[in-house]
Amino acid sequence: MKQSTTETAGEWVGGVFTQVDCAASTPGTSGGPFLIDVDGRPALAGVVGGWKTGGDEPGTVYGSYLDDDAKALYQAATTQNDPPSTSTPSASATPGPSATPAPPTPSRPAPVSSLAAEMEAFWTPERMQLARPDARQAAREALLSPKARALATSPSKEFEGIKEVGTFFYATDDGYRFCAGTVVPSPGKNIVATAAHCFDPDDKATKLVFVPKHNATTPRPYGMFPIAVGQIYMDAAYAAPNGEKAATDLDFAFLKTEPRSDGKNLEDVVGSIPLALNQGFDHPGTQVIGYPYLPDSDKYKPKQNPLTCTTPTKKFTTGNSDGWKGGTFLQVDCKGYVSGTSGGPFLIKMGSGLGLAGVTGGWKTGGHSPDTSYSSYFGDDVKRVYDAAVAGKQPDPRPGSALPPGETWRDYARGIASGYFTGGGNNSRERMDMLVWWKDGEVSLYRGANPEKGYFDRETRVQAPNDTWRDYAVEITAGDFTGDSRSDLVVRWKDGEVSLYPSVDENGFHGEIQILAPNDDWKNYARQMTTGRFSGNARQDDIVIRWKDGEVSQFTDVSERGMGTETQAIAPNDTWVHADEIASGDYTGTDNWDLIIRWSDGELTNYQDFTGNVGASKENQLVAANDTWDHATILSGGDYSDNPWPDDTVVRWTDGEMTLYTDGNGTTIGAEHKIVSAAL
Repeated sequence: MKQSTTETAGEWVGGVFTQVDCAASTPGTSGGPFLIDVDGRPALAGVVGGWKTGGDEPGTVYGSYLDDDAKALYQAATTQNDPPSTSTPSASATPGPSATPAPPTPSRPAPVSSLAAEMEAFWTPERMQLARPDARQAAREALLSPKARALATSPSKEFEGIKEVGTFFYATDDGYRFCAGTVVPSPGKNIVATAAHCFDPDDKATKLVFVPKHNATTPRPYGMFPIAVGQIYMDAAYAAPNGEKAATDLDFAFLKTEPRSDGKNLEDVVGSIPLALNQGFDHPGTQVIGYPYLPDSDKYKPKQNPLTCTTPTKKFTTGNSDGWKGGTFLQVDCKGYVSGTSGGPFLIKMGSGLGLAGVTGGWKTGGHSPDTSYSSYFGDDVKRVYDAAVAGKQPDPRPGSALPPGETWRDYARGIASGYFTGGGNNSRERMDMLVWWKDGEVSLYRGANPEKGYFDRETRVQAPNDTWRDYAVEITAGDFTGDSRSDLVVRWKDGEVSLYPSVDENGFHGEIQILAPNDDWKNYARQMTTGRFSGNARQDDIVIRWKDGEVSQFTDVSERGMGTETQAIAPNDTWVHADEIASGDYTGTDNWDLIIRWSDGELTNYQDFTGNVGASKENQLVAANDTWDHATILSGGDYSDNPWPDDTVVRWTDGEMTLYTDGNGTTIGAEHKIVSAAL
């Protein structure tokens, strides 16, 4: 038996070991004793293990040296005390500023402190430096050409990080791994948001800790916070086999930390960044933080120094590809954000501070390009999983919705009308329902519901497919034209006729009333219509029409007796010919409703307190001209959220995605909720 000193090789940390040379030593000898003679009696001087778990060369085996550490473990085992914290010489040379000394007495510490101390002893700076990105991110490197690897030195700024963002470290069967995370507010002051793909059940993660503001110079400036078994919360659909491909829109998770070794909770030490839910896709000046890893690049060595990048976010929609489920994601373009950046935050401006609007993941676990990254959209599903983490239970499945898939909306939906058709359903207060007219002439009614029910919880067929509606209906709108406080439907036909269907409900239509006979004006020149409360009475019974030549007319007090009184809202002009979609609602909170216009260039405008005169209404730009909103093909304003005002908007997009914007006002269309994913 002799002493053997080895250097660190790959993932194996070098040191001083006991070595013996025995012919034909084979696998299976692990744990076997090294017995020496002490005063005529055999004594245990080691066990096969240590360096490379005993060695990888036939004929030579190693053992960890049995010293004071072995004695301390033996004493702990025989006295039922937890072993005292120990640190390697290399770890003690560069202690973290929040490291705490070993307890002065051998009394049994609290279990939480014991777990934290154990992790502090295990995760030395040397081990941290050996950690690699999550295994599923290897595909990002595999798709990079050698030239791309060499050029992945981006103008993104390398920095020491921020205290609310840090790194998870954990051990797996194939070595040490890391992923980024962000501390979010919680009652227990102990929750971190990250990407679900970092902690897929296949990882079999152990030794799991979170290290705030980890960087190469100061590996653990605020100490480390362990995560106990069972404290990873993600949607069951993502945790299922192949979930990372089948549930790309659910790539987020929350981990609940234990206190630091001094008993302090995570959020008390470093603060937090609130979740930014349903904030839409367009955010200029978004800060993206990540920990890049390219082991064969001169710039990005595995030292886990973070990068920061300021960039606008945008909406990215894709179909299925190579087994990955398509959908709509948040996209950022930051050069050099390669493998290792998984779980890193997308931080948007929110109020006077920052909000967490995404984490690197989602589409292809964040993308396979060093210059473009993605995130699953942070909407109602994120809140559902977060609430479950706070409660300490795995989340319930995603709430079912009665709405059909994106392919149906893309290929068959021709019109949407919002109204009170069902009497409120299972709501705590009455919400509007959505009536949909389909390409084959069928008319369906979707009952409004609470967000927990997916906003629409029941489908009813109002009318079966038929040739009349299929071939001759042109447009629909809803309002209270008969004065019974229930919603009626108005239909514009191909020959210019206009019909009123009074008090539509789940039992179908209850008669048809012609309120305008067939005529050439409506046949040849009417283009869009919407219904709102634009005049003196309290009813939604005024119809606004945009004509082919840009003229806009208002028909006041439409009823079963006819089209009411027509006034010119604006004369023929070259601007309003570009008004591609018209909707209405009470977005600004006064007696009169507002018009919502989607222009051909994607701009979205609110005409506040519309009274039948375009020039007299204040014009508010909600969304500047863009390439996204010109794909919004059907808009319908209504009351679908918790407040009692019709300040919400349903949008059908060209790819079949359905979006509900809630609580709009004079400056924004509202919080964005994806209620149907895009067609695959």
